[in-house]
Amino acid sequence: MKLINHFPPLPLEIVMLILEEVARVSHGGAYSVSLVSKWAYQLALPHLYATIVHHLTLSFPVSLSSGARQPLRRRSSRLFPTRYAHLVRNLWTECANMPGASPEEELIRLAPYFESVALLSSSLRTLSIALKDTGYAPWRKVDIPILCSLRSITIISHTFRYDWSPLMEARLSNGSQLLHNITHLRILDMKVSAFCPHELLPNLTHLALPFLDLGNNFEQRLIRLPDGVLQHPKLQMLVLTMDEARWLNNPSYLNVMSPGEILTSPSQTFRTLVDLARKRDDRLYIILSPRRNVQAWQEWAAAARGHEPSIWEAAKEARARDSHGDGLPNSLPQAAFR
Repeated sequence: MKLINHFPPLPLEIVMLILEEVARVSHGGAYSVSLVSKWAYQLALPHLYATIVHHLTLSFPVSLSSGARQPLRRRSSRLFPTRYAHLVRNLWTECANMPGASPEEELIRLAPYFESVALLSSSLRTLSIALKDTGYAPWRKVDIPILCSLRSITIISHTFRYDWSPLMEARLSNGSQLLHNITHLRILDMKVSAFCPHELLPNLTHLALPFLDLGNNFEQRLIRLPDGVLQHPKLQMLVLTMDEARWLNNPSYLNVMSPGEILTSPSQTFRTLVDLARKRDDRLYIILSPRRNVQAWQEWAAAARGHEPSIWEAAKEARARDSHGDGLPNSLPQAAFR
């Protein structure tokens, strides 16, 4: 019996639009589209390589450009095709416990058009090295504007002033200072060091710091911040990020806010903190980040790829909709008291 196709063939233009949309909304979708054909691969390229997450340890590196594990290699450029390095706009890179020169140096030299980068504090020097020695690649012009597009830095680990020293005099090809280009800074960990380099970034407009690492005085209901942050002349937003898992697994935070009560609502207490922050300064926001069961790199990558709002967008949206604390329970899980 012959099957009749009731659907007329789609024009190639429509097929291309569908595949490009699939590649745009999902990184996994982009990878699938890239396997369809050579021309589909070209459609998927910008979505495949625009955002790269790179974890490298002594055992194996993981690159989300391919999603595959690979044997440890000293040349990190093999994590994605060199000829497509110019497509990379966002890079999360962690090279921990690596002897000798960091492979991040080669990554940054090969893919110089970064708009945002997330890296360990100890790896900040690689940005300065990239400006001094751009290396050689056949596809790249000598006068390429290395790192001139970099505007956003995320520091994965705690940071000290000496970590930033190599960047203080680093200059771009147009003569401007690298640190003067940075408008967005997020620090994910301040448990060891409370140093915040806001005074080194004269054009900083957006800053995000981990709320629970700042030593806030819950009992006196004070919002503690690094000295001089609110006096920064260009600052537009200061987002305090609340690690949701830490918030829910430490009932002592809530008991201090409401002494004498056995159970306090994490949702209501969080909203109280939000109100306290805004009363202190209208530029001050508190949001839940990272959320439970989501790692920081996953949240960063989703925002970089446009699949989720950035922390800045999320903070504005929460204030506009008054949705602070949505998803938090009204009471702590019993496991938190064990």
